[in-house]
Amino acid sequence: MKNSDSLNSFFLNLRDCLLFGVTLNNNFDTLFHYNKDISQIYITLFQDGNKSIRWGSKKESFSKTINRIILKLRENPDFHKFTIKESSTCQILFEMVTHEDECNIRNLTAMRMHSPNRFEAGVNGLKYTHEGITRYFMPTEGYTHSIMSVHQLFNHLSKQCGISKLTDKISERAHLMRRENIDYTLIKSIAYISYNDEVLALERGYPLPIEFNKDVIYDKTIKSIDWLVKNMNDDGSFLYYYDPYKDTVVDDIHPNMIDPLYNNILRHSGGTISLLRGYELSANKLYLEKAKKSLDFLVSTFRTHKYKNKFACYPFFNNKSKLGGAGIGLVALMHYFIQTGDTSYKKEMDGLVRHILSRVDKDGEMLGYYIHPKFNNGKPLINPKDEVKKELFSFYYPGEALLGLALYLGHVENIDAELKKDIKAKSEMALDFLVNVRPIKYDYMFESLPADAWLMQAIEEWVKVDGFAKESYINFVFNDTKTMFEHMYKDENTLDTNKDYIGGFYYEYGDHVYHDASRCEGVVSAYYLAKYLKDEEKATWIMEHMLLSAKGLMKTFHDEKSVYPHANQKKALHSFRFKLTRQWVRVDSVQHAACFFARLYKTDSLDNK
Repeated sequence: MKNSDSLNSFFLNLRDCLLFGVTLNNNFDTLFHYNKDISQIYITLFQDGNKSIRWGSKKESFSKTINRIILKLRENPDFHKFTIKESSTCQILFEMVTHEDECNIRNLTAMRMHSPNRFEAGVNGLKYTHEGITRYFMPTEGYTHSIMSVHQLFNHLSKQCGISKLTDKISERAHLMRRENIDYTLIKSIAYISYNDEVLALERGYPLPIEFNKDVIYDKTIKSIDWLVKNMNDDGSFLYYYDPYKDTVVDDIHPNMIDPLYNNILRHSGGTISLLRGYELSANKLYLEKAKKSLDFLVSTFRTHKYKNKFACYPFFNNKSKLGGAGIGLVALMHYFIQTGDTSYKKEMDGLVRHILSRVDKDGEMLGYYIHPKFNNGKPLINPKDEVKKELFSFYYPGEALLGLALYLGHVENIDAELKKDIKAKSEMALDFLVNVRPIKYDYMFESLPADAWLMQAIEEWVKVDGFAKESYINFVFNDTKTMFEHMYKDENTLDTNKDYIGGFYYEYGDHVYHDASRCEGVVSAYYLAKYLKDEEKATWIMEHMLLSAKGLMKTFHDEKSVYPHANQKKALHSFRFKLTRQWVRVDSVQHAACFFARLYKTDSLDNK
């Protein structure tokens, strides 16, 4: 890390040189370890509403290199759009190559931690020569161009050098970039960016330091929930997806939908739960108002049928009725009821409960879909054959549904005796199936890194019900927690260049890190369960690991300092992105993080951290 006074002086002089067109003197030639053979330097200008402009160069000295870049930036026809004199408006990114290493491009990988050919988005870049022209993909471009994988890297490079014109297929572009006669070198760099009157070091493209304490947790949780409020549509639904790099709300995963503004009722309900967590933390009634509006949207999707000759209802969305939609919908309605005591949705709550019970078969298996357009001509699936059940089985929906049932049983008074008996009986059957039978029947669905955080949350609630504190249920929660921690990046198994992996998860060691808020929701449930069972040793063990995950997850928060490369810097501000460098924002990337941090904030143990 450079002396802050020297860095600040350099950036002030650089800004003046850009503004007035004067040359930088050679007083700064010793500020960095400049090597005329490898120290390619890029300077990029960022400003909200403008497309960034940049130039790179490498001359015989540091000052001559900077002066060449200044000249070329000022010649850019868009230079006049940048208010250089305003440090609060125009940000300057400085990046200099510090290392070059040989690599075998055909073996370039993002998976093997100790491979000399490992590409680490935001940490490594590439220098490459194609048809006599040498180009640089600088390390920070992984962040500024929203690139995470080798595949995405090659697709980007193919556009830089024109290979993309040879094919429309991304996979073929990657193949051509590997096979063309191109010389490649892996590079590393140092990078800094101006922010108001500060100069911030960049790690993987995002600014340091990342603050973490109880006040920060509260502040960012509330701000992320405010982001959901800000991005609620007039009908009560939420903005499903936003890509800050492309400045588009068209979901990259569903580009060919008839309605390009794809939505999902499960994630909608998750957004509603986040609003109610926000109210629980802050007592801000705006969150209740918006939650009710979002619940009205949920209820507008309901269709009805009969269960034991009584009213039942279910969400029908995107031509499907998913068990998870009913489950998380019920969880959302229950959180609203718990916070308000408002019984205006009581009929719908009862109806969802009956619908969920109707989806538990005689063996305790919960059927993943009630309606699916590819099965039974889009009509309700009643007593489907086993092969259909297997094809439509969901790993996550049963846990979501069971959490809704547990909250209903635990918080609604004067439940009809027969309905209460049915809830308990079928929920026990379903729990026994998930814990004891599912690992055998659906063994092919289980991966090395556990993922059923919804069932962990459901069991936290069910253990409080008389007769449901089964050892097998409790062991499921703590065993999955243990396995997640065994698949966690920690200081001792993470390279020096990957310290921001700490607290995140992997399926196989070497995977790009999963800073996964949804799994963290399962972990925080395990913590609360340990506290409920008065197992302080286990609670302490969980908290130690959970704090590592929380700190890692904070690095995916879009704060004022980290949105500098976005075309619209206000749109994604205060949301959580998918990955360390992947800029995508989706309602659930925000929702899971907000719900996890809201529950973490309320833990007693955090007061001492």
